[in-house]
Amino acid sequence: MTMKSVLNFFALVKEDKYLQRKTQMAIDIDTIIEIAGEYNCKFTRIELQSFLDKMPNQDLASEVNPGIGNRLHLTPR
Repeated sequence: MTMKSVLNFFALVKEDKYLQRKTQMAIDIDTIIEIAGEYNCKFTRIELQSFLDKMPNQDLASEVNPGIGNRLHLTPR
């Protein structure tokens, strides 16, 4: 489990429309970690949160959280 795994996963997300949709529909960080595991990218909540904290809000919104409906939203701390 490393930050490299987080980076690898989000590189995959950028390239794969299906994976983009899947992560956008995730309701929380644990769901994103489960999705990443399906793609052999393993990382902890702390590693993912650290990555999200460093990501500009605009990038975060477009990649992970499109703001659809009344679901829980991932936000940087």
